[in-house]
Amino acid sequence: MTAVALDADSRPDVTRLLVRQEDEDEYVVGDPATGRFVVVPEAGARLIELLAAGHTVAEVADLLEQELGEPVDVLDFVEMLVEAGIIDGTAAVAAGRTEADQAGDADKPDEPKKKVKYWVVSKIPPWVVKPLFGKVAWTFYVGCLVATLVMFVLDHSLLPSYEDAFVVTDIVLSLLITNVVVMGLAVVHEIWHAFAGAAAGVRAQLRLERRGIFTVLETDLTGLWALPPAKRYSPFLAGMAFDAVILFAAVAPRFAYSRGWIDLSPNLVRFLAMLVLSQVGKLAFQTLAYLRTDMYLVMATATGCKNLHQVTRLSLKRLIRKLTPLEQRILRDADAKDLRVARWYRLLYLAGIVWMVWFAFNFILPAAKVTLGWASGVMVGAPVFSFYWWEGILLIVFALVNLTMPLVVVVRNRIRARRAAA
Repeated sequence: MTAVALDADSRPDVTRLLVRQEDEDEYVVGDPATGRFVVVPEAGARLIELLAAGHTVAEVADLLEQELGEPVDVLDFVEMLVEAGIIDGTAAVAAGRTEADQAGDADKPDEPKKKVKYWVVSKIPPWVVKPLFGKVAWTFYVGCLVATLVMFVLDHSLLPSYEDAFVVTDIVLSLLITNVVVMGLAVVHEIWHAFAGAAAGVRAQLRLERRGIFTVLETDLTGLWALPPAKRYSPFLAGMAFDAVILFAAVAPRFAYSRGWIDLSPNLVRFLAMLVLSQVGKLAFQTLAYLRTDMYLVMATATGCKNLHQVTRLSLKRLIRKLTPLEQRILRDADAKDLRVARWYRLLYLAGIVWMVWFAFNFILPAAKVTLGWASGVMVGAPVFSFYWWEGILLIVFALVNLTMPLVVVVRNRIRARRAAA
């Protein structure tokens, strides 16, 4: 991490760190500016307090030994914070060196520092977006969801089908419309998370990730872990709240149309049906806690778990194959709450996998079959290089990109992991 190793005389710069008690004997420590946090015991929180007072690593070790009655490896703890990206290793070393040592570095070029880029949306002042997540707003969000469920019960024809993805008879144009709308709503879904984070004073970053067989946009709100649990729920649920409003706005006109209360054009009815399919799919996806979706974060916060997903996955994995030494250590050192909740959460995990397989066979594969079949038929029947021939080519490329995108994200993440390790 640095050109000079940390030593007993170092004075790590921990002045920007936030320390908040999470549980009876656990504290959350991190830098709100970078969104990186770790959970440490009470002794770790006291250690940071002493470092912030200006003591060296050696002085903190002596003070803690006097207070606790046993030696504490302060240097190892500081190195752990550096590796986790909580504190800057270069600053930690420089703080412990003499003025003469630092003066000798005056002619050396500065090492590049990794800067955290925050999404512009997340820089909105809290007072601007707070009304969107107050009691009145949440009453409206919940009311939209409840009203939609009532309409589904009263009229089952409003429930979505994979055929609703095709808005017009021209498949290429239909898929273009559907995907532009779906991607646009997905971006606003994430913006709503960022709005809720901004209302809570937390900045966000947008990134492309994978959840099972799905490629997703994700808003990184790591800074929420610096807040009390009760203040995390609104940002976690904000995206689903937006989806519930759009779903209601799509179902209500069709419900009124089915009862003859209003008149709608056939094209608008099909467009609204496509919106229903999109939003139902999104809301159903968020309930798949095993994919670390919004509801997983809600559940993990409510149960006080720290690493529930990995603990559950490893507890199931060891039933079918031997764990690596690192995986065994993670499971052995897991928090008691994670182990306790994992006993029943693993059932949800397995049920989620079953649902994902069902969804793939009933929605993704049928839609891909229709798309690829139609494209192949067009390419065979149309003259080469004609408009319809190119339309078939575009459809095949489009379908293959959608089917392989999760694999692309997996490869990208592995490449990044290897570079980080190097």
